[in-house]
Amino acid sequence: MTYWPVDGHVHFHLPDLVGPTLDAAAANFRVAGARSEGWLGGILLTQTSDERVFEFLQTSPTIAGWTLTPVQDEPETLIARQGRSSLAVICGRQVRAANGLEVLALGTRATFADGLPFGEAVEAVRRSGALTVIPWGFGKWLGERGQLVERTLESIGAQALFVGDNGNRLGLLGLPAMVRESEQRGFRVIPGTDPFPFAHNHRRVGSLGFLAELNPAESAPWRELRAWLLGRTVSPRPYGRASDPIPFIFNQVGIQVYFRIIKKRPE
Repeated sequence: MTYWPVDGHVHFHLPDLVGPTLDAAAANFRVAGARSEGWLGGILLTQTSDERVFEFLQTSPTIAGWTLTPVQDEPETLIARQGRSSLAVICGRQVRAANGLEVLALGTRATFADGLPFGEAVEAVRRSGALTVIPWGFGKWLGERGQLVERTLESIGAQALFVGDNGNRLGLLGLPAMVRESEQRGFRVIPGTDPFPFAHNHRRVGSLGFLAELNPAESAPWRELRAWLLGRTVSPRPYGRASDPIPFIFNQVGIQVYFRIIKKRPE
């Protein structure tokens, strides 16, 4: 069986980080068991509303030793090549709802408005045809917001929605309770690293994700991956480990500083 490692929640954040991020992803995919030649893995981008790195890459044939080639019939996909090894870079969006909850739109170049009520944000992504994922976030699935996530999952159902796990949780605690319970009710879980925009977080890309049981054609990597995910009744096989205690504390403090002081928005 051929396994294709995929990181299901990635940000490049800045064009200058693309090369180092691709290098890190290639190394981490090899650790996950990717072949040394051919496909190394897939990166599912989740760009925020102010990120346009994928659009920049569409006009950049080379970057930091990587050759970038658009996929003719998949405008949301680029193939990054280095020697005989390739990565699929698939565009998507991270939509921020009014109450701080998020929705991921995987496999699309469409843009979405931030600030919508959570249910409206979910429906906007679903209507676009993107693969719709509700990602877990530290502290965000508690209280009233947790109840809102629960009601949304219940009302839409497991066939139309995926749940996101990410590498910013504390690894020794295992899957968060609501993610685990959702999976037990039939929701498929898509893991990804979700690197923060500071320190050396880009080095984590590719270190946590899922193993897709396919060897996609370079002419249609996203279409084949999307069909494979939608055709499953259980979560894809995860790999990797979430954060150790010290990086977890550093990142949680760092992201609060980043959003409250640098970005000047409540998190």
